[in-house]
Amino acid sequence: MQELEEFLKFYDNNKERIKEFLAKFEKEQNDMEMFGEMVFCLCTPQSKAKYCREFVESMKADEDPFSLELGQLRKMMGGIRFADRKSEFIIEAREKFPEIRDRIKTDCPDIREWLAKNVKGLGLKESAHLLRNLGYKGLPMIDVHVQRFLRKVGMNDIESKGLSKKQYLQLEKNFLELSEKLKIPAEELDIAIWLYESGEKDFYG
Repeated sequence: MQELEEFLKFYDNNKERIKEFLAKFEKEQNDMEMFGEMVFCLCTPQSKAKYCREFVESMKADEDPFSLELGQLRKMMGGIRFADRKSEFIIEAREKFPEIRDRIKTDCPDIREWLAKNVKGLGLKESAHLLRNLGYKGLPMIDVHVQRFLRKVGMNDIESKGLSKKQYLQLEKNFLELSEKLKIPAEELDIAIWLYESGEKDFYG
């Protein structure tokens, strides 16, 4: 299929920088780094990753980022959509952070399912996003770019924009089958598809 041939060329041209990005998360991360990635993933839905990364870096630069209040967070979130709601998610997640951190570090069973159920603002997609950015392997993010690409290669016949949990998990299964077929690790394929479909030059996580 021509689409896959074009994509594989694109992946070959970009795989080194994708691997470099993922390598950053293979080391042990401290609390601030972990919390920063959680904040990033809470902010990214329907917002540009560039603005979300800028916000996280400005938050981390504060003298005491764990004590920033709701209004302070809101003022720092330039360019991020639904900032009022997302700043509330951040405050609530911060209160749960010790438990979240401990569960992630101990690699508890079904950690993604637990995150999706217990951290407001993290569904299945953003829970996978967070875990990938903390070094987990094999958990793709089924975002609009991945859905579009799967449709192009005949692996997505779902027409609705919103996905039920059953539909999401089916597309995730299809994605993992494609990952195995192309012999590209899921976390690399995820990023490559995002770059390929979005046309963006830079990747912020």
